[in-house]
Amino acid sequence: MTSIEQLEYQEAARQTDAIFAFEGFSPTELSKAISAAVMAGRVTDDQAVKEMCEYAMIHKTIDGFATTRNWL
Repeated sequence: MTSIEQLEYQEAARQTDAIFAFEGFSPTELSKAISAAVMAGRVTDDQAVKEMCEYAMIHKTIDGFATTRNWL
């Protein structure tokens, strides 16, 4: 991820968090960890979403997802 892409990703994440905050939601530790992994280049945003969806389909929960990812 280039420095420009990092800045754009950070801004998009900030705006997303702000929008959710209006509805009373705050980022979870998992979402913060995923964002950090994306920013560090350990995983792409698309790959993280794909893996989480696959995990949730199999396990019917995202509990335990973080412990199964070596990029987190």
